[in-house]
Amino acid sequence: MADDTRYAYAVARVRGMETRLLDRQWIERLLSESADGAIKALADSAYQDAVADVDTPEAIEIGLEKATAELLTTIAEIAPDPELIDLFRIRWDYSNLKSFLKASLLKIGSGDAGIVDGIGTVPAAALEEAVRDRNYTMLPGFLANAARDASAAYRDQGELSIIDQILDSSLWKHALAAAAGNGFLTNYFRTEIDLINIKTFMRIKVMNRDQGDLARAFIPGGTLDLSFFRAAQGEPVDSFARSIEYGRYGALAEVLRESSPENRYAIELACDNILIQFVERAKTVAYSIEPLVAFILYRTIEIKLVRMALVAKLDGIERGEVEGRLRMIHV
Repeated sequence: MADDTRYAYAVARVRGMETRLLDRQWIERLLSESADGAIKALADSAYQDAVADVDTPEAIEIGLEKATAELLTTIAEIAPDPELIDLFRIRWDYSNLKSFLKASLLKIGSGDAGIVDGIGTVPAAALEEAVRDRNYTMLPGFLANAARDASAAYRDQGELSIIDQILDSSLWKHALAAAAGNGFLTNYFRTEIDLINIKTFMRIKVMNRDQGDLARAFIPGGTLDLSFFRAAQGEPVDSFARSIEYGRYGALAEVLRESSPENRYAIELACDNILIQFVERAKTVAYSIEPLVAFILYRTIEIKLVRMALVAKLDGIERGEVEGRLRMIHV
């Protein structure tokens, strides 16, 4: 994509924020600290504001949610096209909508449903009210339609999984439609969809589920269509690995061959690394949305690493095991 000088200020701001990203040595420092020491260390980093109200390591998720909210709202505020950055925020809207719909349909409270407020584009209270009253007129059209479709499908089929399937498809359909005209963002989203479908395919294969399950879980819009996965479903994993070995997802081939319940994190790690490599190539564009998306990815993965380090401390996981799960670090 050609340089867009409207992004000059935003890119300059992002370049400055990149200098405060945590490098691998920083993550290893967290691993060498006690859980309390790790929180104190974060207070001396770009996470200073996010962890200001975190009193104990067990409450770190509050700080990480705040960090995620700060990340996405800040980038949206400085971007010339904030509606494109909001495509990363609506994932939280859909996640909250899933939780509220399931709680409502099962007639249970939503208190423990994993609701996250302040990151998405719609306040959680507004989503909860819309679901409770079955009145979606105040929601964005794409969310309202998805909620109605999911509720109707559940009434017809009686399976909670249909809620996830319809909302996931709606999320990515909307993201691709809104990103149309921006080649980089469209390719980025299509890559994300492919990686989700690959992980879903492997999960379904391990569980020995049928092609109907695959079709229902498949998200359209990626570069790999449903027929590609259907052809591989009855074949050994090695055959599927060979089918992607020399394409854009070749780095996954060996990981898939070695996949097992004991190293299930390896596929997730490899998928994150593919996204990092994708945005690294795009960073050479001086003024455009590419550096902004790259920073969102870097910080999002960094937050995963911080969470991993703190959870490891709390769960007593050996440092060596955690280090083996670190993503390709970005600086």
